[in-house]
Amino acid sequence: MSTGVKVAIGCGIALVVVLIVMVVVAIAGGMLLKNKAGDLTGGLEAQAEATRTVRRLESENPFTAPPDGVVGEERAERFLAVTDDAWDQVGDRVEEMAERGRQMEEGDRAGVGDVALGMRSLGGARVALAEALEERDSSVSEYLWTGITLQRAYESLDLPGASGVPAENLALAGAHRGELAEIFEGDDTDKGFILGMAWTMGAGEGAVRGALGMDTLRPPPGQP
Repeated sequence: MSTGVKVAIGCGIALVVVLIVMVVVAIAGGMLLKNKAGDLTGGLEAQAEATRTVRRLESENPFTAPPDGVVGEERAERFLAVTDDAWDQVGDRVEEMAERGRQMEEGDRAGVGDVALGMRSLGGARVALAEALEERDSSVSEYLWTGITLQRAYESLDLPGASGVPAENLALAGAHRGELAEIFEGDDTDKGFILGMAWTMGAGEGAVRGALGMDTLRPPPGQP
């Protein structure tokens, strides 16, 4: 399993996948009318606009990982700001969804209300993340690469002689230790959900390779 996938799984992608499955099952099973589903996901046009925003940012801000692997303070601050901005918009809803998930594991039956909550959480997270990236003029591939690289540094802070981690990144992780703990520690209800959401959006838009240090993939010519 690649480092990026491990990061995404550890940072909320499991909950993102659960929400996606709930939406697919709901629509396939006819639990919600199409127009109602659009309302619950934040509006179909809002979802389309989020996709357009992510694609545009990827095109306007093509990201290539720096050869030395150093994040830099400005990029780290941008990553943290995007995460905070998006989480401020959807954090309460994600925590509510996770709590319902725990209750269902204990025997509560899922209902239409749970599906609606899942759709609102998923749709709201996509829109919030796209807006946060746009506000900070950041591509999703840059955001993902920064998160993956900072997690590696964060997890190496207490390891003597951490191998392959630039000293500058270790210093950054140490300076932002508390903020990074809110993303990389705990369960899938913390701010890591935003990084998981970014992973799924980035995969859909072909940006994950850029996050892993390869050239960002952009939509084929003529594709909106």
